[in-house]
Amino acid sequence: MTPAGRPPLASGADSEFAERELGIVLRRLRLEHGLSMRALARRLGYSAHSMFSDIEMGRRIPSEALVGSYEETFGLPPGSLLVVRQRAMAGRARRMTAGADPRPAGPGQGGAGQGGAGQGGADQKPLSGAVARLAVAVLSRTRSVVGRWIP
Repeated sequence: MTPAGRPPLASGADSEFAERELGIVLRRLRLEHGLSMRALARRLGYSAHSMFSDIEMGRRIPSEALVGSYEETFGLPPGSLLVVRQRAMAGRARRMTAGADPRPAGPGQGGAGQGGAGQGGADQKPLSGAVARLAVAVLSRTRSVVGRWIP
């Protein structure tokens, strides 16, 4: 259990919940203040409200600046919603890198912390694995996006 009494986010389902949690919190704030999505969008300086629907449904994570605007608009202490946003970002990173193969593509391409007599080699292995999983996830996602642009 975490200090807040929640189980640590580890599984894919928990990671998805972390992303939805921010949307739920933001929707609750909007509804408690009696605002429609359109009214909220106008109050925050946006012309369209569709982005807010995606945020509230957990399909999109708002920028730090937008989260700060929510805090200011609803009179919340600065940084109070950023904690929830950070949890959502961490959940998304875990979900995107789950199952990614951190091994190098070819022979002789060892990652940081493998072999070598440098200090802390054993301590670097978990971090290098996480970095490799993140890189694989980013590259595969970039490849799919670029594939849509190039015929």
